[in-house]
Amino acid sequence: MDYLEKYGIKSYINAHDTITLYGASRMAGNTKEAMNQISQCFVDIQDLQIRLGKHIAEVTHNEAAYLANGAAGAVQLCAAVCMADRSDYNYMHLPDTKGLKREFLVFSCQHNCYDKAIEAAGGSIRCIGDADETLAFDLEGNIDEKTAAVVYFPSAKYQWGSLSLEETVEIAHRKGVPVIVDAAAQLPPVENLWKFTKMGADMVVFSGGKTLCGPQTSGLIVGKESFISDCIRFGSPMHGICRGSKTSRESMIGLCVAIDNYMEMDHEAEKRLQDRRVERLVEAMEKLDGLEAFVVEEGPVGQTYRRAFGRMARMEDVRLVAEMMRERGIYIGTEVRYSAIYFSPLNLTDEECGTVIRCLNEVMGELGKRQV
Repeated sequence: MDYLEKYGIKSYINAHDTITLYGASRMAGNTKEAMNQISQCFVDIQDLQIRLGKHIAEVTHNEAAYLANGAAGAVQLCAAVCMADRSDYNYMHLPDTKGLKREFLVFSCQHNCYDKAIEAAGGSIRCIGDADETLAFDLEGNIDEKTAAVVYFPSAKYQWGSLSLEETVEIAHRKGVPVIVDAAAQLPPVENLWKFTKMGADMVVFSGGKTLCGPQTSGLIVGKESFISDCIRFGSPMHGICRGSKTSRESMIGLCVAIDNYMEMDHEAEKRLQDRRVERLVEAMEKLDGLEAFVVEEGPVGQTYRRAFGRMARMEDVRLVAEMMRERGIYIGTEVRYSAIYFSPLNLTDEECGTVIRCLNEVMGELGKRQV
């Protein structure tokens, strides 16, 4: 049965990125097979968590790992673990934080919409430094008896004005405070799965539904055994503030299989495949009036993949082209900084790449007629 047709759901081509709004990424066949298999039986959820976490930790070169409900749910649990400070009593009273360490330090230039997950656990955010510069004494001077953790966002667009992660970890640990890294979209490169923990971070969060191509509602926490054991101890299916971030058995095993796929992938071959799609898109745009084609050598938050851009004279035309492409069932990106449309290769097949080029030709032709 075609369920999309039954319920009137429109399917799109995703030439934009691993955006949550669109469904993030595609899952592989063996990921769906594992999810289907476990959906037909019953397991001890906590035992499943422990066994899969141990396997993921081994293949990703980490001490320990925890399967969470999305990156936001993972950040919420990390925050709760830090505030509970090993105490069941403290955890079970969250979000009431009376008498607890409840402040999370975030560099002002890294403050973003995703750190709301910290507040969802009952914590509060204290921004330090400013948008242009953060010095060591800014971090040192703000760590006090109320500090639960330092939260670090390694996205390239947040690094202007930040301390390095190495210096952040050194200062925080010297003052007896853990460091949480939100690396939700920081793949590729694959090495990031262990890079931040090797730099000393206590817990590092990744989205399971983006480049890992696991279930969209899955997330991963890797880190030190002592902190991950508390994630298991306090996280769902246990009761408390993070019960709402329930992780299904299907999502857990699906993410585990997806991580195996990602670790076994020939990343150089995959990069060459994506680069060829970018080249096709650039070549197509070079033939079109009204577009100045060029390549950006990284993803939107500094990931190591290329994107195809087409600069236009007016930003209103950029938005119009994106809307006209969406009407044809294709999501593309827009970038104010370059006054450009852009295309990511991550979720495109070769056939879809051809469809995108054909529709872009139609749209640019229609736009040209409107402007005559």
